[in-house]
Amino acid sequence: MSSGGGYRGLQNFINEIRQCQSKEGERARIDKELANIRTKFKQDRGLSSYEKKKYIWKLLYIYVLGYDVEFGHMEAVALISSTKFSEKQVGYIAASVLLHENLEFVRLVINTMQKDLVSRDENYQCMALTAIANMGGREFAEALSGEVLKLLISSSTRNVVRKKAALCVLRLFRRNPDIISSDTFALKMGNLLQERDLGVLISSMSLLCGIVAKDSQGYEVVVPKVVAVLERVAKGIDIPQDYTYYGIPSPWLHVKCLRVLHYFPVIENDGVWTKLQEILRRTISSAPIDKNTNKNNALHAILFESISLMMHLNMDSEVLSQCVTLLGKFVSIKEPNIRYLGLENMSRLSLVPEMMQTIKAHQEQIVVSLNDPDISVRRRALDLLFRVCDRDNSHEIVDKLLAYLTTADFAIREELALKIAILSEKFASSLQWYVDVIISLIDKAGDHVSDQVWFRVVQIVTNNEELQAHCASNVLRKLQDGSSHETMLKLSAYVLGEFGQLLRGEAREIFHLLKDRLGSATPAAKGLILSAFAKILVRCGDEDISQQIRETFQRYGTIPDAELQQRSVEYAVLSAKKEAATVMATMPKFPERESSLLKMMQPEGGEGSLPAARSRAGMDAAGDALPAAASGDLLGLDDAIEAAPVVPLSVSEPAAAAPQGDPLDLLAGLSVAEPTPAADAAQASVAAAADPFGGFQDLTAPQDAGGEGANARVEGGTVEGWYSKLCISEKGVLYQDQYLQIGLKADYAKAQGRIMLFLGNKHEGELGQVQISVPPVPAYRIQPGQVPASIAAKAQVQIPIAVSCVEPTLDVPKLQVVYRVKGDAVKLDLQLPVVPTKFFSPVANVDANAFFSAWKAIPDAPLKLQQICQTQQPLDMNRTRALVGSAGFTVAEGMDPSQSNVVGVGAFNCEISGETVVMLRLEVDPRSHQQYRITVASNNALLTSSTKEFLVRELGR
Repeated sequence: MSSGGGYRGLQNFINEIRQCQSKEGERARIDKELANIRTKFKQDRGLSSYEKKKYIWKLLYIYVLGYDVEFGHMEAVALISSTKFSEKQVGYIAASVLLHENLEFVRLVINTMQKDLVSRDENYQCMALTAIANMGGREFAEALSGEVLKLLISSSTRNVVRKKAALCVLRLFRRNPDIISSDTFALKMGNLLQERDLGVLISSMSLLCGIVAKDSQGYEVVVPKVVAVLERVAKGIDIPQDYTYYGIPSPWLHVKCLRVLHYFPVIENDGVWTKLQEILRRTISSAPIDKNTNKNNALHAILFESISLMMHLNMDSEVLSQCVTLLGKFVSIKEPNIRYLGLENMSRLSLVPEMMQTIKAHQEQIVVSLNDPDISVRRRALDLLFRVCDRDNSHEIVDKLLAYLTTADFAIREELALKIAILSEKFASSLQWYVDVIISLIDKAGDHVSDQVWFRVVQIVTNNEELQAHCASNVLRKLQDGSSHETMLKLSAYVLGEFGQLLRGEAREIFHLLKDRLGSATPAAKGLILSAFAKILVRCGDEDISQQIRETFQRYGTIPDAELQQRSVEYAVLSAKKEAATVMATMPKFPERESSLLKMMQPEGGEGSLPAARSRAGMDAAGDALPAAASGDLLGLDDAIEAAPVVPLSVSEPAAAAPQGDPLDLLAGLSVAEPTPAADAAQASVAAAADPFGGFQDLTAPQDAGGEGANARVEGGTVEGWYSKLCISEKGVLYQDQYLQIGLKADYAKAQGRIMLFLGNKHEGELGQVQISVPPVPAYRIQPGQVPASIAAKAQVQIPIAVSCVEPTLDVPKLQVVYRVKGDAVKLDLQLPVVPTKFFSPVANVDANAFFSAWKAIPDAPLKLQQICQTQQPLDMNRTRALVGSAGFTVAEGMDPSQSNVVGVGAFNCEISGETVVMLRLEVDPRSHQQYRITVASNNALLTSSTKEFLVRELGR
């Protein structure tokens, strides 16, 4: 907007809005202005350029205030087509703010944008690129990606345009990854990384980072170029002053280069590997701590990214030891941010077994951090102490944690108590020490100790006679000292009831201590105390105590609590019978079983926690790149799937008659016909033919080894693994054995989808009597196309399948494939990768206020479901976000301030209920990344349940 005399009417309007005394007054003024603008647009076709721009600016301001201005969208689009720069500028700005990819008339601007992209005016090119990046969806990517890529790659394009083009390509790639193929773009990406202009280089590196984060395969050729850029930045070679930040050469580019290298597990070129090692060594050896906070932030960003890369590439222990020493200095610094980062990165290094002794040398500094005023620092210190604890220092660490427990913040006590319980069991020097520690833990933090902890103590004490008297004496002493917490009371009641007789002369004391706490105890604790009284009554010869216990049973035999009432009545009757001593004998030993606490923490510190890296020498053994023959793709199925379109079909059409074309173009016109009675009958007859050949081999049954006759066997993977990949991908292998390979490619739009099956005959003979059927599923309408009777040797056929989603479901459609080979029949029972998330469509422009209002409006289960899960491997947040995106959700960046949390919104489409919004919140443990809480909410219970179960299954793989 211009200032001074320009747009005076706009300035006056803004001042009037600001001076409104109430919301109602503001609404009245805006309604008046909207009516005036609507009249001007409808009646005065001779509006001047000045007036058009002024009214669009007013609409834009009104929209920013939160009011609807849909009638002005077309006027903004019209300005984009203007030949005047000032009008085109206003039109592009308004369109970028007002329009989004789901509006129908967004298509109207595509042609104009194409013209601006190929114009010679760099201002027009820049405006078009900016608007495409802001508005661009899948349709924009398909129509305009070619022109944008030409601008990026062309050496004649001005650098200011190429910078915007790189970021625009990144946006379009995220909306439609198919616009870029590694086969053709990897070399061009390498050329872009040789640019001398740092602005173009930073934008290109951002693009490369976005591409390899999704899939780095095929981009290995750019690794030497990335390392060369890294060397240039690290040494400050040819870095303009404009890109120097507090004396540091372009720290943003430095960090991006390091991040890109994270996505490549190995570096094959020895020269490149040596150069990278040298750069990383220099980084950690020259990492001063400066007084200037901004300079510190830049230095530490580079340092911590370098340490992460060293771990990822499995660099030698000497270098990692230097990292630990450097981080140890950070832990002792007063600045809380630096101390936090030091503790966090030391925790990551503790996952490398060789670093444990080096980290333990800094144990005292870590313990001091437990008393830091900042709770986030205390949490990191606690996490690190937990990781470095072993049999050598377990007593010392557990004692310090117990002492710290009494003064610890309540927000951290539950986590602290759990860690003490796990460490004391995992590294117990003796069972007696373990029992004493847990009793002290329950006494000090009973509110924060789960029942699993005292259950475990009971199990150990019951199974070890030498501990029984000692434990009974210990809990009795705690009761005498005044301990009355519920968990302590439960443990005491059980132990003293079972083993109190071992403390000779203490029966009266035990009875009175438990009786004093009976009235104020919870129902669960009262039940255990009554059971203890029943055992004392049978074993104690003191008549006075026995009479008081009977009176207690009589009193509790009439209370409203049915469970306590029944317990008291039965104990009173039983105590009078001669079998009482037998019934009330000491509990037998529990069967030995693994601790539930240790099960919970098994992934911690194990091999599954190590970074996903392999040594360079072991690359061949790991089988990173198998030839096609070794992977079982003898027919080139992957290429066929890539090239073949997914065609529309009618049930009566033969598969060979499927027209060729772009699957996305065909998708727009997809219309799945209602099945005819004849088709229904044909499908029912196929499904009913349970065993037309007799003696089938079910290759997908648990044995998976094949049967007699043809001896077909699954090879090249597992049925479950193929199915899982296809649930989050649209193409791939569904099944293969040594005779048959089944590939799949799919496209979905709203509630409808199309699947193309590729059946390839891998052996030299014919596959005969081929049949395919899909048993009916009420929630889906699935129509397979015609299937040829046989498949010739080394040939491949395509079978189209139309899918319509009728309603949400937990059921998965089945695919039954039958064929005969070498005179024997083989039957396959597979699962079609058709799940509710396939019918999700992203939700554009997720508004935070609208999201949280909708989230709060949905009640608890079954519409809103939550689950806490453990994973064997640490979750990679980039891949987790990609998984959520591939499941059909829009990942709402910035909605949750924590980088370890993911918020997603998707729209499920079906024929019965139309569109249903599904919301997701994934909260990942920022320390270990091996525990997460998932919450899914929608207005359909089946949809919520099926979505949650699907995501939990995929995240756990």
